[in-house]
Amino acid sequence: MLKDRGNKKWTGLMLTEHRKALRKIWEHRNDIDKPVLDEQQLERLDILIKEAIRDQFKVKMVYYDQRRLYELEGKVSIKGSSLYLDNKSLDKDNIIDLVLI
Repeated sequence: MLKDRGNKKWTGLMLTEHRKALRKIWEHRNDIDKPVLDEQQLERLDILIKEAIRDQFKVKMVYYDQRRLYELEGKVSIKGSSLYLDNKSLDKDNIIDLVLI
């Protein structure tokens, strides 16, 4: 079977602008828009966060940041008016889902 070189064989025929545009497309191919949560979901998250802080439960959290979703694990705490997960500052509006462990 013939092994294809992918985009390498076309690089000589492509303009610099085309290569830049392709690179930009590849960099942003996994970007997603922030999911919109309804009132019930927001209330559920608020209750779970308060319970995790009060009882010092470990949590598994889905967090939206820079057009990506991340899964984080740790203990939630509040310092001043900021929310922290194992000393990492979080924006409460970017929490998508939360599960108590």
